[in-house]
Amino acid sequence: MSKLSEKKVIGITGSMGSGKSEIARYLRNKYPVLDCDQVNADLLKKGNLGYQKLKEMNIVELDSQGQIIKESLASYMFSSEQNRKRVEAILHPLIFEKMHEWIQNQDKSIVFVEMPLLFEISAQKHFDSIWCVVADLDVALSRLCTYRNFTREQALARLTSQMNPEKKMAQSNIILRNNSTVEQLHMQIEDALKEENSHEN
Repeated sequence: MSKLSEKKVIGITGSMGSGKSEIARYLRNKYPVLDCDQVNADLLKKGNLGYQKLKEMNIVELDSQGQIIKESLASYMFSSEQNRKRVEAILHPLIFEKMHEWIQNQDKSIVFVEMPLLFEISAQKHFDSIWCVVADLDVALSRLCTYRNFTREQALARLTSQMNPEKKMAQSNIILRNNSTVEQLHMQIEDALKEENSHEN
């Protein structure tokens, strides 16, 4: 059980194109699932806390409606390690705060949090169990090109910039291999749920 909650908090992570969103979609039929990318996006909306803090530090560029220009923020973050850490130092504590607030408000004994960069930002301590979904490189590339409209070069650049899947797998409690059909992935999810529930009893 999470130190901050009586609930079991399970993190879902994995590289781009591995199938995190499909796992989250499937689990939402029975369990609460929080999408940390969505939390981050909400924090950056005009007037919200992340927006205000970045604006105060003159880190962001705003459009004519006063909204953050996301491309500008991304290029600022990726122009140097120092810039990235500066933004993360503002946003990550806010994301964790929102996450724990959300967890406390759920009435299920098991809750899930989808966090793509879970290991990259050393967030392991926030979770009781971590599920890592992996896909072979060619499968992930194909998905990114088909569903996200990336060129093969763009998709490859994104995937190779992320943490090695082997390292993620070594630090995870459950591995889901998503190289085949959606049905096969769902079967693995059900097996993983049985395993998590058996630890509960």
